[in-house]
Amino acid sequence: MQTFKIIPQFRDNCVIQGKKDWLQDLSLGDTIFLIANEPTKKFSIITKIDGIELGEEPIIYVDQRNLEKLAEGDKVYLLKYNPAEAIEVRIHISDEYNLISKGDWTKNIKPSLTNRLIDIGQEISFLIPWDAGDPIIGTGLITSTLPNPPLFIGDRTKIILDKFSNEILSKLKRLTIQSKEDRVEILEKQIEQNIIEFIKKIKHQNYPFKGQKYQFKATNPKQLFESILTLFKGLEIIEEPVEKNFDEKDQDYFASVVFLNREIVPYLQLIDLQIIALKNTGMLIIWVTGEKEEIVEETLKNYNTKISALKQGLEQHISLVSIQCPECGGDLPINDIQINGIVECSYCSRISKIPKALRY
Repeated sequence: MQTFKIIPQFRDNCVIQGKKDWLQDLSLGDTIFLIANEPTKKFSIITKIDGIELGEEPIIYVDQRNLEKLAEGDKVYLLKYNPAEAIEVRIHISDEYNLISKGDWTKNIKPSLTNRLIDIGQEISFLIPWDAGDPIIGTGLITSTLPNPPLFIGDRTKIILDKFSNEILSKLKRLTIQSKEDRVEILEKQIEQNIIEFIKKIKHQNYPFKGQKYQFKATNPKQLFESILTLFKGLEIIEEPVEKNFDEKDQDYFASVVFLNREIVPYLQLIDLQIIALKNTGMLIIWVTGEKEEIVEETLKNYNTKISALKQGLEQHISLVSIQCPECGGDLPINDIQINGIVECSYCSRISKIPKALRY
């Protein structure tokens, strides 16, 4: 999945820069999550797109006031989100505000916040009209909303102010930061669900799929699989690599992995790879499933050049036109398929894997 490098600025919303293909699904005014999920930095923030610019480098200019755990140069991926209208928003302010009491301040505060995108833990500034002089400028922490954030402040929104000491506000801030870390897993599950829906779609609409088989000999299949993973590095993995060794020297061997190819926007593709080896001979199989047959063929042609150059021992590929055992050609017992797609040939007992797009 394409990531974007963060550039902090002082701005209310964000501006995205990148190649046209990367920005194909984004529009001005879209609300997006920025998601980081590195081992040392897991976090999520919400923002709205104010500008879209074309450029060679994927960059997102973000309000520095809302970065919290994120920093300049961090890389995030994006998830579009459709926020609901807030029914109630509670803003906690410091008890040092002597002129502001706690309670319902909807009538006074909402005019300065209408249509504002808000999130849990966000530090937000607002104006309160004052007959004795200039408006009072207040700043507080959003600690709870109804329904759950992110939301936007609209006509129905009620705004409640609570007051606490700065020490308590600091503790509340830490709790809201934790909640933004925790929801990363929820957001990733949503991305995974989107992918599953895409897989169901390409099956139900009978998207074309084509495959190629490469025969090899005198090659360590495990090392070949590691080289293949490096070759496809950069594509999003939607089914983690699986390896099965049937001897100590890795010569009787099976491996598979499934990628989602987003590089040909807007035509997503599934790429299934598997290696089946017995003694010193074996097969590398690549399946591509996508909406446009000519683009599927172009992808196979592109990777054919790269795979053939990877290993001189790979022989000429042959097309796979049906779900048959790549070893003996017998029909695979797809009714006996395991949950991960692995199936054993009834005729020659070789292990194969049904392409992910055909399992649902």
